[in-house]
Amino acid sequence: MPRADPALITGVTAVVGTLMGGMTSFATSYLTQGRQTRTDRVLRELDRREDIYARFIELSSELALDALEHPLDNPNKLIGLSALVGRIRLASSLRVLEAAEAVVDFLLETYQQPAQDARELIRRAPREFMAPLTAFTAACRGERDMMLRRL
Repeated sequence: MPRADPALITGVTAVVGTLMGGMTSFATSYLTQGRQTRTDRVLRELDRREDIYARFIELSSELALDALEHPLDNPNKLIGLSALVGRIRLASSLRVLEAAEAVVDFLLETYQQPAQDARELIRRAPREFMAPLTAFTAACRGERDMMLRRL
């Protein structure tokens, strides 16, 4: 049996070590970059949803006060809200969608009731008046927390 040349063994060992180190470095970089890309994508999606939810809350709040004091004389008032619910339907969890639809139902019911003094109602029962919006924000927060836990 011929004896292996020590220089050849050393050279092969060096090449194998270099290849292993390079592959390890590549794999680590690849996995890190993939995780960072996923994190960036989830954070962008969160920002997009927060923008939609904030606009929904602002518009719903305005419409809630309007609904207390006026009948629904112009259904066009609800177009913007309907569009936001559509966007919520496309991107959000079922819990958030159901909470958004409950806000719309609340607004439609409020518009059908006789006019009330908003200040008086808010003074008497501020939490009850805003309960549908509070439930919506709680659903949004739950969705946000769930998405962040996945990171």
